[in-house]
Amino acid sequence: MNIGAPNYAEEQLGATLRNIAGNPLGWQAVHLHLSGLAQRHRREGTVRIALKGLQELVHAHEGRIFVLFNFDIVLLVRGALVSEVQALVDATRALFTDDRLSREARLFSTWYDLSITLGRLEREVRRLALDKLRLREGRRSESTRFFNLEPLDPGRLYKLQAALATLDISGYVRHQPVCALLPHAMPRRVFEEIYVHIADLQKPLMPNVNLAGNLWLFQHLTRSLDQRVLAMLTRQPEDLKSRPISLNMNIDTILSQSFLAFDDSLKQGLQRRIVIEVQPVDVFADVKAFQLGREFVRRKGYRLCLDGLKPETLPLCGRASLGVDLIKLHWDDSMAGSGSEAAAGDLGRAIREADSKRVILTRCDDQEAVEFGFALGINLFQGRHIDEMLRPGSHSRN
Repeated sequence: MNIGAPNYAEEQLGATLRNIAGNPLGWQAVHLHLSGLAQRHRREGTVRIALKGLQELVHAHEGRIFVLFNFDIVLLVRGALVSEVQALVDATRALFTDDRLSREARLFSTWYDLSITLGRLEREVRRLALDKLRLREGRRSESTRFFNLEPLDPGRLYKLQAALATLDISGYVRHQPVCALLPHAMPRRVFEEIYVHIADLQKPLMPNVNLAGNLWLFQHLTRSLDQRVLAMLTRQPEDLKSRPISLNMNIDTILSQSFLAFDDSLKQGLQRRIVIEVQPVDVFADVKAFQLGREFVRRKGYRLCLDGLKPETLPLCGRASLGVDLIKLHWDDSMAGSGSEAAAGDLGRAIREADSKRVILTRCDDQEAVEFGFALGINLFQGRHIDEMLRPGSHSRN
């Protein structure tokens, strides 16, 4: 029996559920919400005692145990009696009698009959994976450029939105190409992403505030920026005629009057030259709104791209099941040197399922990122290294 490592347990759990989906009869799952315990009770030793009993059950039947990033435990087991599982859950809860959570059985654990509610557990696992991603990104920002900055709060957001209303946004708009690239060849532009660089806005407007520190307030900020970018492009439609582009948009923006006005301003057929990029957090926050927005833009002729995926979240976000045309996988240094291993593992399988020709490896700052992409069958790239290769006279291609 393998216990999912804390760094990848959510992804391993998602992959296991996809395998079970072909024959879920007889499978049970129990989600133990140990993250709800007081901090003093979330001790590794106590969790290990809880795991020991669960391991004995899995050894006697068939199943797996996953320890998640937040200390929650998910047990999957087939062939066990409900009474057997209940006895172990009760024994685990008894380990924490001093904690308020243990007094509420319905808060301590969630049960799933996977022959009926597998989809509900899959949605919960996706949410947990996104929570882990947000936590990791938050820690990264705190340890680098946003260290010791003040948080974005509603009052600061209001002032910032007021300032944006009169700001000439064009000076903060950036362009970066997405290119097709094959070994021993020069990159070929496919489309150009148009976006506002948040760090550029931060310096003149609120230099002491971490604009990305509060996820939900940050989304309010990006909606305001969406409106300004759409207004700019509506006034300058020539930007859309010269080359295919992509735009980062919130789902709420896609369903807004501003987007309808933008769409009305386009000559017929130009929509096919525009890719709309959306973030997983926005998609899963309101799946019905996403589905509505997706059907609207695809009916109009736009293409959709799911941006912001990491190796651990890509297997949870199937391109075909979400109905998007492209996905963006973010490169970071932790992936260095693992191309062959990734190609043979869950990431490689997820890329093949998504169709590697529809995967964009972004944030490619060096040749190592490109070689990693090649190892996984990817030939669409974006990042500073690609920008450098496009410069006249560049000889950066090895």
